[in-house]
Amino acid sequence: MSIDMDNNKAKKVLVTGITGFIGLHVAVQLLNNGYTVRGSMRNLDRQDSILKILKSNCKDLEPDNIEFVKAELTNPEDWDVAMKNIDYVMHIASPLPLDLQKNEDDLIIPAREGTLNVLQAAHQNKVKRTVITSSIAAIGHGHNKSNRTYTEDDWTNLKGKKDISPYIKSKTIAESEAWKFVNQKDVDMELAVINPGYVLGPLLEQDYSDSAEIVRKLMAGDVPGLPRISFPLVDVRDVAEMHLWAMELPEAAGKRFVCVNESSWYKEIAMILHNEFPEYHKKIKTLVLPDFFIRLYGLFDKSVKTIKNELGRYRTYDNTRAVELFNWTPRSNKDAIVSMAESMIRLGVV
Repeated sequence: MSIDMDNNKAKKVLVTGITGFIGLHVAVQLLNNGYTVRGSMRNLDRQDSILKILKSNCKDLEPDNIEFVKAELTNPEDWDVAMKNIDYVMHIASPLPLDLQKNEDDLIIPAREGTLNVLQAAHQNKVKRTVITSSIAAIGHGHNKSNRTYTEDDWTNLKGKKDISPYIKSKTIAESEAWKFVNQKDVDMELAVINPGYVLGPLLEQDYSDSAEIVRKLMAGDVPGLPRISFPLVDVRDVAEMHLWAMELPEAAGKRFVCVNESSWYKEIAMILHNEFPEYHKKIKTLVLPDFFIRLYGLFDKSVKTIKNELGRYRTYDNTRAVELFNWTPRSNKDAIVSMAESMIRLGVV
């Protein structure tokens, strides 16, 4: 799907969480398509470094086309200020699931409140449309049948015990609350939601998302062996492009979009890296470990605990809606994996 760049400079887009992996790529897409961008960040100390990254990835970036604003997810006053004179919102900012928080509310509350604060401010300031970055975490978990195909009609069942982490709860609750908000009788605004899988692809800076650990750990030799798990993958460039399409296309309003190419087993990811980067052969392990070993190891390592419930599972997600509405042809998983590894080497991450 192509985007008409005429008069785009007159359209101002708020990108929440512009310092993040997806946020940066979305900002690059917007700026390269002629939009004016206001990016929110928790700390304005990063604005110079982010501006440098944008300048190196955007053609003919003009100073008037980019600005930054400080905003905390849980502070509604920040969002009212950030939303002034905004036409569209890309709500990408989300609390990070660092160290599997002991208290799940440390993740769930800011995710839910942040989303509602952004939507309330957008509603009050008559924003045309908000696009929210959710996740397949809000679609394909908590179901008894593990190996099946999921669509946008599916919702994660939070009553499921085995595969529901605080992160999965936070994404499911935040998106659910967003739809409830826009469906209120006195709310007149448009919403579209992107549900990406594990997002790989080229890094624009040394900071990276949790999903990038799939590649980094293999390249760094931090994985002694491979668990028998799969990852529904998507390239960050596809994710960023889909945000723009969901923002502009009238038919996208009121819809969720599965943003996944296909799932790859950890073994397949390791073999791609092993074949493409021979200088890393000694570090990249390709041996698949027995399930019982992973379960045993999980008793001593909390980071392995969530993996236990994914052993042997191959979740499939139907991306037909995005393919047909946006005329989307996803980049290959190999492209996403290799481009991420190349950028990690170039930036000194590994």
